[in-house]
Amino acid sequence: CCDTGSYQAYFGSGTKLTVLDPKIKVSEREDINVTIIKPSEKELCKKKTVTLVCVARNFYPDHVSLTWMVGGEKRETGVATDASAKQDTSTRLFSISSRLKVTKKEWTNEKNEFRCKLDFYNGTEHLPIFNENEVIGLEGGGYTRDDYVNSSKVVKLSYGMVIAKSGLYGLVIFVFVWRKGSHRK
Repeated sequence: CCDTGSYQAYFGSGTKLTVLDPKIKVSEREDINVTIIKPSEKELCKKKTVTLVCVARNFYPDHVSLTWMVGGEKRETGVATDASAKQDTSTRLFSISSRLKVTKKEWTNEKNEFRCKLDFYNGTEHLPIFNENEVIGLEGGGYTRDDYVNSSKVVKLSYGMVIAKSGLYGLVIFVFVWRKGSHRK
């Protein structure tokens, strides 16, 4: 046996053994808090990418993993998660955070829903816990394919109206000049 001076020991290529402290209650689903922090206004104004932060708090033990989901699909690119959960010295409960970097265009598409899922193992089962706050891309900033198609239809209609108006104006001038010319004879 080995004495690590703490409650955890690693064996082989990463097998983790955790000895639970009998004085600390194993967390239940309702004890755990998962929240997403949205990008700041300053970040939105100055950068081409923005960062969302997922913070999971108040869980014990630290058998967790965090997963980002965008539009219902798991996202692995642009993700940076803490290597391990940090334990609060007073409450002895853990917290962990993860950051998701997305383009400003993706963030400003109101059709995108951003979710953070904490997979917590309480010793008997894996509990999936999602962020409590709903986080949807900013309204009005996205330019989707449908928006492009609709705006191109409006542009085509406007252009057609300008051509028709010009033709009508040309016809009026032609008739006016023709009538003036026929009265001189």
